[in-house]
Amino acid sequence: MQVGCPSCAKEINIPDDKVPQGQAFNLTCPSCKNKMRVDQHLQPPEEDSEGAVDASTMVVDEDFEDDEEEIEIYDEHDQIALILDRKNDELWTTALTELDYKLQRAKSPEHAIHKLRFNQYHVVAIHEKFGDTTLETSPLYEFIRDMPMDTRRKTFVALVGEGFKTLDNMEALAHSVNLVINQSDLDQLETVLKKSIGDNDTFYKVYRETMNALGKL
Repeated sequence: MQVGCPSCAKEINIPDDKVPQGQAFNLTCPSCKNKMRVDQHLQPPEEDSEGAVDASTMVVDEDFEDDEEEIEIYDEHDQIALILDRKNDELWTTALTELDYKLQRAKSPEHAIHKLRFNQYHVVAIHEKFGDTTLETSPLYEFIRDMPMDTRRKTFVALVGEGFKTLDNMEALAHSVNLVINQSDLDQLETVLKKSIGDNDTFYKVYRETMNALGKL
């Protein structure tokens, strides 16, 4: 679907699989940050074959419903992070924003699973008790562990808890994540993330180069 921003006239391309079929949805222009609402029921019968939506179907942000989720549209090179840690949300927001990530959140483990099914996140930050559960009983943690390897390699998962030893690679491996962080070390979060994400990027760069050389990628 194509949507024209009424503020800056930018044409926004929305992948069809992200468009709620037959429903109104909220949208922020990635260029001018204008908030709009697209109501597919108001599309004129003469809509063209490319799926363009006329700007008259949009309203400004004060008309949004608070409980309706907004579709996020990003530029090609944007890095996206999903924060699943209400207790430390402010710390994650500060650190990830400083590292130039765009941020999303989920309301529950089920909501997070839905987001992970349909979006590729570069970083997922999860607290061991997100959703008032434990790792042993968390459907979200189980989903992350069982993600297809091709997707999982592109997703850096950081797990926060009170019993972890920060930057312990063996403990991270045992929990099927890229990084474990002790709650008490979150004051150093940006430094820890920068080091661990950098190490992970270096590892997979070498991995991809090796697999390419072997003709397996």
